[in-house]
Amino acid sequence: MRKYPGIPELLEMYMQEQGTDERWVTVQELRDRFGLTRYQCNTVSGFLRRLEYGPFGQCPYIVVRIETPRNTCLSDPPKCRYLVKRRNMIPAGLAGIHHSGVQARRKAGSSESG
Repeated sequence: MRKYPGIPELLEMYMQEQGTDERWVTVQELRDRFGLTRYQCNTVSGFLRRLEYGPFGQCPYIVVRIETPRNTCLSDPPKCRYLVKRRNMIPAGLAGIHHSGVQARRKAGSSESG
C-alpha cells in the first residue's frame, strides 16, 4: 500500500459521500473534492487504472471500465473517466469459493483440466 498511501480511503470516502455503490468518477472530481495536487492526481489515476485489473488490498472498490472521451482540442491531455463499483467483500475463509471475473477468465483460458 506504500505506493498509494491514503488513496483507497479517499476513494471510499468519495463513494460514500455520493451515496452509491457504482458511478463514473474522474480524477478531476477527486481533485476538486479533496484539493489534490497535480502530482497526487497522477497517483490517483495510476491507482484507478490498477483497480481495473482487480482488487487492491482491502479497498472495497474495483474499476469496471475506463473510457477516454474524444478531446475537442488535440492539445488537451486525455481525460479518462472510471466506472467505479463496490466489489463483493468475501470473508477470508470463503475466498477459495468465489472467483472474480478476472480470475474466472484466467481459469477458463488455462489449459488445465479439472
